[in-house]
Amino acid sequence: MYKTQIHSRRVEDFEPMVNQYGPALMAFVGRIVTIQEDAEDVVQEAFVTAYEHLNDYAPEKASLKTWLYRIAYHKALHHLRRRKRLLEMPIVVGEDVPDELPDTTTVEQLDEAIQELPPEDQMLLQLYYFDQRPLKEIAYITGTASDSLNREVSRLSSQLHRIRQRLRIILTRLNDE
Repeated sequence: MYKTQIHSRRVEDFEPMVNQYGPALMAFVGRIVTIQEDAEDVVQEAFVTAYEHLNDYAPEKASLKTWLYRIAYHKALHHLRRRKRLLEMPIVVGEDVPDELPDTTTVEQLDEAIQELPPEDQMLLQLYYFDQRPLKEIAYITGTASDSLNREVSRLSSQLHRIRQRLRIILTRLNDE
C-alpha cells in the first residue's frame, strides 16, 4: 500500500504510487485506447497531472486509486476526442430492442460493437463491467457526481441500460452481416 506522504511533491516519494497503481491504470486505459503507445502516453499524462495536483487530492471524497482513475478517465476521453478515432453514429433505440445479446455473439463481435460506441459509453462499460466499480465511484470518476448522489446513481444506471440497448442493436446488425 502506498504509505508515503500523499501531498509530497518529491519525485522519489511519488514513485511508489506509480509502481502500485500504474498497472491498474494501464489495464483500464488500455482497453479503451487500444494502441499500446497511446495508452502508455495517456497513463503517463495522468500521472504527471496527478503529480502536479497532489495538493488537490481530498481523501474524504475518494480513495487514491479512484482519484487516479478519475484523472486517467478524463485524459483517455480527451485523447480519443483529439484523435477522432471513433465514429459516433447515431443509434436509435426503439421498442423492439431484444433483451438479450444474440446467441451467436462472439467476443470479437462484442469488442467490435463496443468500439462503435462513443468514448464516454465505452468508458462507462469499462468501469462498471470490466473494472466492477460501484456506481458511486463511477459518478466520482466521471466527474458527474452532484449534491444528490442517489439521483446521480440512478442517472448512471439508466445510462448503462441505454448503452446495453445500443450494444444489442449493433450486435444484431453484426450478426446479420
